[in-house]
Amino acid sequence: MATTEWTTDELTAAVEAYLQMLELERRGERYNKAAVQRMLVAGPIASRTSTEHRMQNISHVLSQMGLPWIEGYRPLPNVGSRTVEALQEIIETYTAADAAPLPLRPPVLAKTSRKLPPTGYWMFVCNRMVWHGEAWLRDAGTTLLYKVSDHNHKEMQAGDLGVLRINAPRGKSAAAAHPAAVYAIVEVLGSPRLQPDNSEAYYADRADAGAVVWRAPLKLLANLVEDPIAVGGLPNNADFRHFRLPMPTATIPISRRAFAEVYRRAGLIRPDLTDEQKAATSTGIKILELEASKADPVRKSRISRYIERGPFGQRVKEIRGCRCQICEALGFEPVAFLRKNGTPFAEAHHVQPVSLLAAGTLAASNIMVLCPNHHRQAHLGDFEVLDDGGHQWRISIDGRILTLPKTAL
Repeated sequence: MATTEWTTDELTAAVEAYLQMLELERRGERYNKAAVQRMLVAGPIASRTSTEHRMQNISHVLSQMGLPWIEGYRPLPNVGSRTVEALQEIIETYTAADAAPLPLRPPVLAKTSRKLPPTGYWMFVCNRMVWHGEAWLRDAGTTLLYKVSDHNHKEMQAGDLGVLRINAPRGKSAAAAHPAAVYAIVEVLGSPRLQPDNSEAYYADRADAGAVVWRAPLKLLANLVEDPIAVGGLPNNADFRHFRLPMPTATIPISRRAFAEVYRRAGLIRPDLTDEQKAATSTGIKILELEASKADPVRKSRISRYIERGPFGQRVKEIRGCRCQICEALGFEPVAFLRKNGTPFAEAHHVQPVSLLAAGTLAASNIMVLCPNHHRQAHLGDFEVLDDGGHQWRISIDGRILTLPKTAL
């Protein structure tokens, strides 16, 4: 008998499928809601008989969040507050600026006998003895044909996502110099077809290029050849088990958790983000720092404004309990006053001016939490930063030397 409460995994599976259908609708592409529901109740939500009402609950939560929802799923508000909170948290996770993207479509419904059913995420395995993956990536290509294992060709779809892992070369010394690593993040552009590959130059044996086998067109989302992600540094758990093995297959399904972790380590964010959206994430901040050096004065001013008004200062204040760091160091009452709602008030002071847009000025570690009085003194009074170290500042204020810790997010 199904339980009344949906588990987090069940809610997550429903949200994933919903957001995929929403994106297809936004693109004007047709999809089959009934087929998606069959996929869900056959796998991720096997204990449920239907997802119709849950999808309408998701529409309700999206409408409350001011986000678009699927017209075919009219918002249904008869849902408990705990489920609403859980759905909102999941949606926020999947729509965050630095969240790993979802495959365009839910995975193909595979036979229950499949040990590794399709997930929409793939690891494309490169054998250095067959294909010179590093050389191809260094030539800065953008699309390629890649071999797909026979048993996966019916399961791979356009819009699926994946990582390109290049095996370590044979021999201890060679493997030490070039360990197995993820060298690229890719998107599948079309379903696999039986075809040869005309890019013979990158094959050790040109006969391999000319072989008519299942191949899928891939698009590079991130070329990591200059800084590959070594599989030895990835988490040592079940999600990454096949990353560590010398895989003899060309393709293998991987979990979203594995893909998302690689995506995070690659330091990627959605390509369609505005400067204001970038300013809300640590990864986006780093990208703004790089882009600011080439930005015109108008954009530099806009970036500076977004950073100063962005969420990072608030997060640092919350971590420090809105307690003035100078008052704490001096032994004074660190909370200036309470707001009308009873919460403490403090201000975020950027030690190195944000207007400089130099490396590090946009990070949380450049924010000092101060009361209004000490904030004004930092700008206008007897205040000097003597040392801006890696984990702390050494300052002089009214002739007193203080050491204040930095905050890391």
